[in-house]
Amino acid sequence: MRRPQCGLLRLGQRTDGATAVEFAIILTALLLILCGTMDFGNLYLKCNIASEAAREGARMAAVASGTTQTAVQTFVQTKFGNQLTVAMDPTTSATGSTVTVTVSNPITFFTPMISAFFPANYKAKGKTVMQVE
Repeated sequence: MRRPQCGLLRLGQRTDGATAVEFAIILTALLLILCGTMDFGNLYLKCNIASEAAREGARMAAVASGTTQTAVQTFVQTKFGNQLTVAMDPTTSATGSTVTVTVSNPITFFTPMISAFFPANYKAKGKTVMQVE
């Protein structure tokens, strides 16, 4: 009498198609994880650039009284790139007051599934407040 073979392939059965399907499923998941990791790394980089640019811009405005928003914007965009948007409050620094510099950095996501969780024009923002010397 023959014993049943649980889970084993019988002689002559082919598994080429099953292997291809399993590979396609696993590859899709791995690519999604890889692209998601790259997107979130890019998001972290853009947030770090915005934060550092805001700190540098606020420091420039805090060191010299009378610094204007245009001067801070030119300095930040020269050092960190033209894609940054700079706002300063108040628009001219005065001794003894505080100055707030806010920098926005646009982000483009490469993975469509990741971009579905963020608004269309998502921007990383950095904000720094310093006392003017």
